[in-house]
Amino acid sequence: MLCSCGRPHITTLAEKDADQIAIDDLSAQLRDTKGPQRQILIAKIAALKIAVKADKDFRRSLKRSHRELSANLSSALELTSAEQLLMLSRDELSEFILASGLGLAVDDFIGASDAIAVAALDTLQTIIGAVDPAELPSIDALKLATADQVFQDVILPSTLQATRTALEGMTVGVPKASAIKAMDQRLESVVGTQMTQVNTELSQFGRAVTASAAQAFDLDLYLYTGPRDGVTRAFCRPLINKVVSEAQMNRLDNGQGLPVKTSCGGYNCRHSWSPVTESFVEAAGLTRATNADITKANAGGRQ
Repeated sequence: MLCSCGRPHITTLAEKDADQIAIDDLSAQLRDTKGPQRQILIAKIAALKIAVKADKDFRRSLKRSHRELSANLSSALELTSAEQLLMLSRDELSEFILASGLGLAVDDFIGASDAIAVAALDTLQTIIGAVDPAELPSIDALKLATADQVFQDVILPSTLQATRTALEGMTVGVPKASAIKAMDQRLESVVGTQMTQVNTELSQFGRAVTASAAQAFDLDLYLYTGPRDGVTRAFCRPLINKVVSEAQMNRLDNGQGLPVKTSCGGYNCRHSWSPVTESFVEAAGLTRATNADITKANAGGRQ
């Protein structure tokens, strides 16, 4: 993660520092918050910590899968040639890569998705009480669709390309050890970009679970929660800790071509929507977003 709520740009702020800043900011908000809203913040802090752990765990899993792919490719080349492996179809080579360690990363990603879903439902429970996942059959479909999106569109293409490039090098005289080392370096170089996309997909999944639950329980008011710090983008600032109606949300534009309901401010955004009831809004004394707030947020999205 590059920042608590920012575009995927170069920054001097270390990733772990950005994550901690976001958690510290929410913790500071918690100290100043009383009443029903406090429980939402507690759940959001827990959810952010789960997201941070998911990032670290999956990054480690991805690097482990790269090491296992290198080892298995080297072993395969003891039994066959680079030319023969290059004759495999895309699906066949993909199966080899999945069997060579990436399949374990898929399992780890699904595990991370499960934790994100639980965190999203825990937040919802502060509003409407216990939520039975069985009441939301769409969650499993969302989880599988997210995993497919991440691996088919983000992880697998670059892994396939790096593997083919290594094999092609061997066919023109590049030593096996050198070709595999170059493959390792290439895979390592794209981890950062991949993780930005993976984290975005995981965040979108968590918000999609929230949106699905909100629809199931006929909730159409949403509290925008998250850090308000020096790296919060202009789109998010006017909305933080304000209640937005479904109609107002449909008018929001984060300027990145991503749906606001599942992406909030966009790539790497650490903010989220918490569905709330009318009675909760009144009991917590929450502030409703005005048309001016929506206009200001949209102007920030265009910056």
